[in-house]
Amino acid sequence: MADDRGPNIRGRQLGERLLRRMAEKDWGVREMSRQLEVSAQWVSSVTRGLVRPDPVKLARFLTTLEIRGAEYRELMAMGDEIRKPGLLEQHGDRLPIQVQTLVWHEERASAIALFQSSIVPGLLQTAGYARALIVETGSVPSADEVDERVFARMSRQVLLDKRPQVEFRFFIHEFALRLPIGREDSGIMFTQLSQLSKLSARQNMSIRLVPAACGGHAALSGHFQLIESPEFKPLVYLDSEVSSLFLEEPHEIRAYRRVLKGLEEIALDEAQSREFIADLANGLYLSGAGHDVDLA
Repeated sequence: MADDRGPNIRGRQLGERLLRRMAEKDWGVREMSRQLEVSAQWVSSVTRGLVRPDPVKLARFLTTLEIRGAEYRELMAMGDEIRKPGLLEQHGDRLPIQVQTLVWHEERASAIALFQSSIVPGLLQTAGYARALIVETGSVPSADEVDERVFARMSRQVLLDKRPQVEFRFFIHEFALRLPIGREDSGIMFTQLSQLSKLSARQNMSIRLVPAACGGHAALSGHFQLIESPEFKPLVYLDSEVSSLFLEEPHEIRAYRRVLKGLEEIALDEAQSREFIADLANGLYLSGAGHDVDLA
C-alpha cells in the first residue's frame, strides 16, 4: 500500500527553512507572494515542499529573503534535488550544538524507537552525564560551548513531557550502562541510572536492555533512531562526528524494522531491565557513589 504522507525530507526541510526566514521578516505567504509577484498558491506549495521550484524562481525567493553565501548554495542544491530521497547534512569539523532537522521531526513524532550501544541515549541523559560525556570526548573547545551543548540536550528532552502521547522505545546495550562516564565522580553514573529507573516507569516509555551475554545481535552496525509520524513517512536518523544522515526509502525503513524486531527478541523485557538497572545503581550506591535517590 502506498504511503502518501506529504513531501519527502528535502521538500519539508527546504520549506521549513524558507518559512523560518520569512518569519524573521514577519512575512506570511501572502506578503511573500506580493514580494515575488507570484501566486500565494505557488509560495504555499514551495514552503510545504510539494513542488520542485524552478531554479530561477527559487533563486529570487532566496535573494528576496536576503539568503546568501553557503546557505544560499545549500538551499539551491536542496531545491534542485528535492525529489531525491533521504538527506545527508554535513556539519564541518563536528556536529552543531543542536541538529535542527532531527528536532523538527521529533517534535512531530507519534513514535520513536532507537538503539544505543555505547552511551545512554541523549533523550534520557541527565545534565551531569551529558556534561561529563561532552568533556571526556574532548569534542568541544571551550567551557561556554560545553554549557550550550548541555542546555541544548536538556531542552530537547522537553519532548518527553510535552508529548506524552508519543510512544518511546529505547534499546540500550549493557555496555552503555557499565561505561563509567564521569571518571572523577562516580555519582554521575548513579544519578544517571536512577534517572533511567524513574523514566522506565512511564506509561508511554519502554526501556529495554540488550545484555552482553547475548553476544552478536541485529544492531551490531551501530546506533540509530526510527521516527514515525502521521505527518510524514517513517524516517531513520544516523549520526557521526561530522554529519547527520536521514533515510526514508521503503527498503531502508524495512531494514531497520528488522533490526528492531531482532532486538525485541533478545533484549530483557521491561521488568527485567528495570531490575538490571536498579542492581547496577545499587552496586554503585554500596560502593559509596550513590546519593539518597528513590529507585522505585
